[in-house]
Amino acid sequence: MNEEMIRMNNRELSFRKIRVEDKNKVLNLFRECKDYFELTQGTIPDDCDSFFYDLPPNKTIEDKYLYGVFDKNLLVGAIDIISNYPKQGEWIIGLLLLHPNTRGIGLGKEIHNLIIKLVKKEGAEALRVGVVEQNKDALYFWHKIGYKQTKITEARKFGIKESKVVLMNYYL
Repeated sequence: MNEEMIRMNNRELSFRKIRVEDKNKVLNLFRECKDYFELTQGTIPDDCDSFFYDLPPNKTIEDKYLYGVFDKNLLVGAIDIISNYPKQGEWIIGLLLLHPNTRGIGLGKEIHNLIIKLVKKEGAEALRVGVVEQNKDALYFWHKIGYKQTKITEARKFGIKESKVVLMNYYL
């Protein structure tokens, strides 16, 4: 998928792969989304290297799909997807982060529809997300679009916070 257009509220947004050249745009988005990072990690990141390079065990950079939603040249959404994790046929959305000004207008659902289109083409059978338990808005969003809770993990450290993670699946 090279580029898809999303029409929302008389705006035309583009959904395309994020490249390393977009690093400053990703960092700016992270800074604009300080509410998310304070809630989930207790701190705002100094860089965005983890978005580009962090991987689960036994995965390579070829398994990582990074997409962005752009309003002209401004990044308003960042998406991180890992293929076939934790098992073959199941893909995990590691991050779907939207600028505060673009939340609550249906953009997340439109992005999710594009993600489904992308992963189905690659043979995925299910999508998975993990949401820290205190992120009530995200839990509501994922449940509303059809995700079902499968497990709650033991507390683990994210930034300077410890949180349980609610794992949810969506079957394609």
